[in-house]
Amino acid sequence: MLYSRRLVGLLLVLLLSQTVLVASDTIPPTKQWMDEHPKEVGFSWGASVTLTSNYIWRGLYVAGPSLQADATVSYGGFFANMWWNVGATDWAFTGFNPEVDISIGFSRWGLSVYYIHMYYFDCYADGTHSRFFDFQNHEPNGGGTTGEWRVAYCVSDRLPLSVLVGVRTFGRDGYNVEVTGENGNVETELKRAYSTYIELGYDFDLGADWQLAARLGMTPAKSLYTGFQGDFAVTLVGLKLNKSWTLSYGTMSAFAHVMLQPWQVSKDNLIMPIVEAGNQKLNFAVGCSYEIQ
Repeated sequence: MLYSRRLVGLLLVLLLSQTVLVASDTIPPTKQWMDEHPKEVGFSWGASVTLTSNYIWRGLYVAGPSLQADATVSYGGFFANMWWNVGATDWAFTGFNPEVDISIGFSRWGLSVYYIHMYYFDCYADGTHSRFFDFQNHEPNGGGTTGEWRVAYCVSDRLPLSVLVGVRTFGRDGYNVEVTGENGNVETELKRAYSTYIELGYDFDLGADWQLAARLGMTPAKSLYTGFQGDFAVTLVGLKLNKSWTLSYGTMSAFAHVMLQPWQVSKDNLIMPIVEAGNQKLNFAVGCSYEIQ
């Protein structure tokens, strides 16, 4: 509860100071801006706030009704971004699922390379609160921070084909394996998966400020996206329909989002009550956002 109160307080400060924008896998400056200002090295900033019915990400259900906000500053291609989420775990509001992500990197001519540090305000397996800068691996289903390196590229605005590669290199990303020790006893050993996510995307301009974003995500090896089981798997087929309105100051948009997690999908788990992230294969979200840049 104390963590949630602190998070809400910090979020309100961000909103009041109008320094809030962009979302998890989207990194500014935009490709269009970089094409139009290839040699510009000045300071820029952007902010946004989003209200969504469900927080869904890379095919996974993360939280229920959520308020999300972020702020970005950039200079000469270098940028820093802070993204916040305050969400209920489900529509019954049985708990809260706060998160803060901090990104820092470089973006130029459609190519972005950056590190993102994700903190979930959760607890370790022993019940103690997780630390913000904790780069150690941890037991599955336990708490802990997560660090991921990402490389993203978009061809151009005329050909809005994009690719994203993310590799978790720090923090919680562990799974247990049984190994035979020197004395012949079977022991449990914690391994790091280096969970890797690859996403291909294409954005369709439907006219009249309507956009349709299509995404195909996959993991090449055992990772958190498949519960640390199996090898290569397609883990996301997603569509997002967005309608935007340009205002005198900023942009308002409304969206509808659907994600299918194809890995081991069946009629029994296609639509089912949310128990934990990842168990429901078909996820929906609708929402609206306001952006200034």
